[in-house]
Amino acid sequence: MAKTGQDPVPGPEPPGLLNVNEPAERLGIHLHPDEPILELSLACSELITPRDDRRPNSYVQVSYVTPPGGFWTKHSQTEIIEATSTPLFMTTVVFTAGSRLTVNTRVKLSVWDVKDRATSTMYEIGSAMFPVKDILHADDHRLHLPLKSSEGNTVGYITILSWELSEKTPLPISRSPSPSNKRVLAVDESLFEPVSSNAKYCSLSRDVVLKALYESTTTKTYRFPTTSGSTLSVQEFMAETKLSFHIPIQLLKILIDEEKQQVVELEDLGKLTPHWEQVRKSLLDHHLHLVHEYTEALHGLQTYRGPAFKASCLKEDKRFEFVPLNLHLQRMRVQLLEEEIDNVYDIVTVGAMAAHTQGFKQGGLKKLLASHEDVYSPKGSGSGSSPGQSHSAKARDLLSSIQALKTQIMYYSESLMRSAKDLAPGDMRRALDSLTDKTRQLVTVCEDRLLDYAIHSLKAARPDYIATTPNDEGDSVTLTTGTEDDPTAKWTWEGDSFKPKSSQSSWEDTLMNVDKSLDCIIKKVDQMTQQEPPANLINRTPKKGRKTSEWSEALYPLQQTLTQCVTLLTEKVQQSLTFLLLQDTNLDCWLETPKKKRLTVYKMDQSETSESDEATSEMETSCVSSKLQELQNRRDIVFSQALSAVVAGFITKLRTSLNDENFLRQLYLVGLLVHYESLLSPHADELGMLEDMVVGINDLRNVTFKIVPASSTSTHDLLPVLTGTRTGINVRIPLPPGLYGLLPAEIRSGMLLRIQPVLFTVGINEKATLAEKFGNTSLQEIVNIENFSRLNSYYEQYMEMMPAPADVDQPHQTRLAGLLQFLQNNVHIRKSKNVEILQQSAEICRRLNGVRVTGCKSAKDRTAMSVTLEQCTVLQLEHMMAPQIFNNALDCMRSEGCRRENTMKNIGSRKYAFHSLQLMAFPKNYRPPEGTYGNVAT
Repeated sequence: MAKTGQDPVPGPEPPGLLNVNEPAERLGIHLHPDEPILELSLACSELITPRDDRRPNSYVQVSYVTPPGGFWTKHSQTEIIEATSTPLFMTTVVFTAGSRLTVNTRVKLSVWDVKDRATSTMYEIGSAMFPVKDILHADDHRLHLPLKSSEGNTVGYITILSWELSEKTPLPISRSPSPSNKRVLAVDESLFEPVSSNAKYCSLSRDVVLKALYESTTTKTYRFPTTSGSTLSVQEFMAETKLSFHIPIQLLKILIDEEKQQVVELEDLGKLTPHWEQVRKSLLDHHLHLVHEYTEALHGLQTYRGPAFKASCLKEDKRFEFVPLNLHLQRMRVQLLEEEIDNVYDIVTVGAMAAHTQGFKQGGLKKLLASHEDVYSPKGSGSGSSPGQSHSAKARDLLSSIQALKTQIMYYSESLMRSAKDLAPGDMRRALDSLTDKTRQLVTVCEDRLLDYAIHSLKAARPDYIATTPNDEGDSVTLTTGTEDDPTAKWTWEGDSFKPKSSQSSWEDTLMNVDKSLDCIIKKVDQMTQQEPPANLINRTPKKGRKTSEWSEALYPLQQTLTQCVTLLTEKVQQSLTFLLLQDTNLDCWLETPKKKRLTVYKMDQSETSESDEATSEMETSCVSSKLQELQNRRDIVFSQALSAVVAGFITKLRTSLNDENFLRQLYLVGLLVHYESLLSPHADELGMLEDMVVGINDLRNVTFKIVPASSTSTHDLLPVLTGTRTGINVRIPLPPGLYGLLPAEIRSGMLLRIQPVLFTVGINEKATLAEKFGNTSLQEIVNIENFSRLNSYYEQYMEMMPAPADVDQPHQTRLAGLLQFLQNNVHIRKSKNVEILQQSAEICRRLNGVRVTGCKSAKDRTAMSVTLEQCTVLQLEHMMAPQIFNNALDCMRSEGCRRENTMKNIGSRKYAFHSLQLMAFPKNYRPPEGTYGNVAT
């Protein structure tokens, strides 16, 4: 018999029809359509098949209809249980508020026998029907119904057991009469109470924080036996996150502003030699091109209207290249009423964080950056250079530090003037101490060798620069005067005072001017504070109309001199470091060159070239700057995708663990561990994707988080806000006041919270086999070894800073130290598809309260295998699920769980994109059940 069933035809709602939302509305509270309200567990017995020598491979299809509607709506189905006449189904049936049930809704249970799972050949054994009110009125909320064949014969029996989901107690019947005197399905009022701050489980549809982040939640439910004879109630959720587009939009705004600022800085460099003018022009063109590209991308994302995730079929769509691929939250809630257990386990799933639109013919970021040492440190290790260690990144860090010190110097100098005006010697001394400290720091920072190189390079690039032979000591260089528009120091120290200077001062003079101007202030303040304040507080009105005291009048010119010297110094630093970014020379070679030989570099810039040489130079300059722009663009794309995933994981972990004092202490003392699991194979395009991911995840080490109180509980005010630059992104996470107050004082004081991202990767498909036999798996091995070192370092910090080990209350499990030893052994041995690396590192992450992120190329097929395996492993390790049903539970989640819905959302098919030959190369526990996979587009 063929399958039947049609979707109901949309039409007006019948008069008087009531649904589960009505009680909520009478309470003045809205029940979210995704909220589960009724769960049914099914079991069959005495199933009869036409052939007595064959036991059925059965499953139950559930449909429902609400009168006076005339069409059955297919709702869900159970997993297939093979070769038994008494199947007990682990997949349960859940009705949500969006199902619009009434007590008169009729439910149909059709039992099917699958003869061939590969070809989906099946026939209907029989069916049973019942109205919802029958299960509500039945004793113990249990029904035992006969199954009738199409001929009316009894072909077995089906048992239905129901639960109310919020408390796992039998559903009560609503005693409140409705306007039409119809009873409605009761809704427990606890569903509408605010989620308590210390609740272990936070509903994705009810919690104010998570509701602002997630939407379109898919829910699946199961019941699994334990070794103690109890039953685990398991709910599986999968939700899209609004951060898929929100984070890229904010990051693009930051990148556009940064590109515009770099344009301004390049234009402010002043006159340069023809060669460097050409370099500047080329870079200006590329910065403006990036501004144009990013502005278009920003406009496209801001005007996008559609699902809150990027489907795998759009991975090469340039409009969405900054958006992470198929980003979802996978959540498992585990409850055991007898032991008062109610835990949640979250995994962020995301496709390969890579520049899919640019392709991988030349490799990924790691390989590309390695060939450009001016943006990628030549001392970088196998997993990518540490962000901030490259010369360009170091230059930006240096500039940022100097600008921050300048701001602090200006603040403390103003504070000193206010104290002088108030004739407060104590306040003056405190302000002077802070001013002295910050000014000395500024001078020390400006003695960096990289800055020294930048200063001399810029001087050498001026049109009127002339280099002379070093003196006998080899330290002095005679310099010509600068151009009139060159913002250089205008003061010099002569004798016992500062005097104006018309000629350009050297870099050493500029630093000395700052130092000496501070000495003058210190000397003057010492004289003032050693004597009593003037008896007659003579207030005078100076030329600018501001009231001041004698002390402030005396300090004012010295304070102005210091601020002018600091301003001139920072302007020179700004110009020099901006010029440093122009250069495509090998900085390491220069830094290793003795000071006497550096003039050779300067003279080369001044030498004349032929027209053909100039044309060649222009082409080479354009080519190099174009390459750098492509690299920066690629890195921005990858970083945007990685950042979106980590922000989603951070906020979810924070909200779920707000009641955990140890976690909050760990957050500000050690930082948050973020564990990325990659299933990419180190072969062909996926090798390039892995190279992109390595750099993108490393760049996350420059991301900080700050938790702030939210101005309101509206969705807009609860979304994270990004600030900063490429080299230092800060994510501000708003929390409602009631939840914000639960944070420790250290976090509420504005402390910046850091993350420690680690990446472990093992290929599991047939391409991984090719890489192992005929290719090169060295990148995979290096990544795992280096990230083990980072994970071990994090563990050592954790053990040092935290009062108790993470597994002190779990004596039945392997201790963390033992797991780390196993992991260390695994990353150092060569073993085909050693998935123990992934499983052990993931368990360590969970024990250390970390965020779990899993992905493959599209986060759809291999990711589904990994996520379901991890969920079943957690159920067995943490909750004593019976080991004999492990494989059945695994097949159950893979055949009827949320990940099948993920494939439907991405490619319009509920089949995983595998084929039989391909699966032969997969590790056994990563293979889906028959009938769930096929040759479909990815």
